[in-house]
Amino acid sequence: MTGKTHAAFGILLGTAYALNTTHDIGTSAVIIGTTGVFSILPDICHSGSKVGKEFKLLSRLINFFFGHRTITHSLLFMAVIAVVMTLINIDFTYIICAMIGIASHILLDMMTPRGVALFFPIDFKITTPITFKTGGVLDLSLATTFSVLTAYLIYTEMFHRTVDWIHL
Repeated sequence: MTGKTHAAFGILLGTAYALNTTHDIGTSAVIIGTTGVFSILPDICHSGSKVGKEFKLLSRLINFFFGHRTITHSLLFMAVIAVVMTLINIDFTYIICAMIGIASHILLDMMTPRGVALFFPIDFKITTPITFKTGGVLDLSLATTFSVLTAYLIYTEMFHRTVDWIHL
């Protein structure tokens, strides 16, 4: 998947989570942003990715030692991130956002022919029964669909809040 598709899916899931857990716009924005950022984080193992370009040395080191779609696309990575966030006393809501973001990334990459090493360090790639090419028409269509769905969620929430306000 492309970074756009990963980000769009993470933002969609973050929006859905925010709308179902809080009515505070500031908290909602942080939830959506956190989920969006963590939805692209697993590609730090690829120096050509958005996050890989920002952290070139770390990206190259991870890729050199582990390869692409291995450790950063695994349940182990999710556990390590959750433990680190817990140890530095991050609010549980944002740990959930990070897990949603990473899980969304892994799920989408499982839909590609290369799959992911979900159970790293076991060297076995997991894919979904139906796969499609990264950067292909379906990939780009998903990015657009996720963005439209996010806009729809925000629109309907704003509509319901306006109706509730009018009925006061």
